[in-house]
Amino acid sequence: MRWENLLSPHRLDFRDGKIRLPDGDPHPSPDGRSPFQIDVDRIIFSSSFRRLQNKTQVHPLSENDHVHTRLTHTIEVGSVGQSLGLMAGAHIVKHLPKDSPITIADIGYMVQAACLAHDIGNPPFGHSGEDAINEWFTTSRLAKEELTGRLTGPELEDLRHFEGNAQGLRIISQLEMKRFDGGLNLTYGTLGSFIKYPRSTSVPDSRRREYTGLKKPGYYQAERDIAHAIANVCGLSPLDGFDGAWRRHPLVYLVEAADDICYSVVDLEDGWELNCVSFEQVERALAPIARHPEKYPGDAEKRWADLRAEPWYAEKSEDDRIGFLRGKAIGNLVKAAVDAFIAHEDALLSGTLEGDLLANTPLGVDAKNCKMLAVERIYNAPHVLPIEMAGFEVINGLLDSFVRAAIDIEEHQKHGKRLPPQADRIDKLLSGKLSEADGLYARIMRVMDYISGMTDRYAVTLFRKLQGITI
Repeated sequence: MRWENLLSPHRLDFRDGKIRLPDGDPHPSPDGRSPFQIDVDRIIFSSSFRRLQNKTQVHPLSENDHVHTRLTHTIEVGSVGQSLGLMAGAHIVKHLPKDSPITIADIGYMVQAACLAHDIGNPPFGHSGEDAINEWFTTSRLAKEELTGRLTGPELEDLRHFEGNAQGLRIISQLEMKRFDGGLNLTYGTLGSFIKYPRSTSVPDSRRREYTGLKKPGYYQAERDIAHAIANVCGLSPLDGFDGAWRRHPLVYLVEAADDICYSVVDLEDGWELNCVSFEQVERALAPIARHPEKYPGDAEKRWADLRAEPWYAEKSEDDRIGFLRGKAIGNLVKAAVDAFIAHEDALLSGTLEGDLLANTPLGVDAKNCKMLAVERIYNAPHVLPIEMAGFEVINGLLDSFVRAAIDIEEHQKHGKRLPPQADRIDKLLSGKLSEADGLYARIMRVMDYISGMTDRYAVTLFRKLQGITI
């Protein structure tokens, strides 16, 4: 893969409902902003980005205002991503043709834009919301009896493998701004950096371990042409033996690193705030990262003990110690990720790098230990599980009502059957989006768009109303 293609400033462009591939030089911005800076602005001012403020990061419906939501997490990931992009960009631009218009700042904006969009497709209740949607379409009686046989195999796979990453691509390329006409019309460079898993839902689960980019689906059948256009323009290498799957865009690894850095460090801070982990547990996990082994000798235990023995550190309050550890850990992980990116540039461009960037750094084991602590003590904390369980009930109830409406509208339009009043009301709630869609798959995808786009609180409120609960 070649940087001059991977950093394409051309925009996803639709004409008469079809993708128009780039022809000639991109049009310059009339206001002096770079095309990638415009990408950042468009994502930030989208309604889907704004709704992240009331979506779960780890702790659903938390009453502690200091705990991260998806929005605060995303803003932090965007900040770290821009730093990673700028630092790696200083190396990348050296390999571009002399007449290339791409600057170091452009690469910073590109990574930042992809970071700001990285969670934009997540449903209410976080990853448990994804599980709830997938389970409903796989096991519910309505899905088994009414959808099997009416939809194609790939269409059913889309519904049974809902994925926030694939939904995110649908949002930024289809739903926001120019609806079903290019969405936010982002640059191909940003879209390539965003598509973390460049494959459809049709790749068998048994083969997803063969390559990092096959782990999860990155696009639905509805966005297949868009995914092909991204791969075409950015010059992503196809994966042999897989139809519609490609090697990752190298900047995806920086976006992934920014996300990993933020949640590895900050989720522990949130866990301490909510008494899921002790201060000592957080300190033991973060101190070996804050005290880089290249500067401070010894194993993780020694680096932690040596830090505690420092008089200036011992004088700090626990709040201040956490702040110090957070800042130093993030800074060291950022530098380590960029060093790994530069050291493995050839493998990134050939699409052969194994694992993520942090795993290829001296701090990889320590970062992994942070994740393991978070999984053990925070993600499955006693206060999290009951709310996630309630989220399952909420999403199941919403899907029961909305998918039933989509099926009834399909039957009404195909066979002239009487439209039940509830289906009519639900269609009106969605501003007629179900009745205007073409075919059952498109109708159900719009149900998915609506439900996955809800905030946690709105999903609960709407579910209660549908159940007739008014208090």
